[in-house]
Amino acid sequence: MFKSVSDSAAAADGGSLALFLERQDGQTEVFVIHRSLASRGTPDYNRVTSSLRPLSAEDCREVAAALEPLLTTTPSVHPLADFIDTLKQQS
Repeated sequence: MFKSVSDSAAAADGGSLALFLERQDGQTEVFVIHRSLASRGTPDYNRVTSSLRPLSAEDCREVAAALEPLLTTTPSVHPLADFIDTLKQQS
């Protein structure tokens, strides 16, 4: 499903995180954990979204499983483990 983590970023909204992944099909998929100050206390807080598709609970399980093998090759500066944990919670 994924080749590698290409980048990550922290948003200026007070806490959201973005993870940029290179997919096997050559597209870049961006996942965002919504942790903005404005989302605190709402159902959107700590939710992961994708730039390419809606994420069902099953999708979250599949994405988390597909990301786990990348942990060994991804520099620790990228919050990959945080995304895996949050996707698992969302599933």
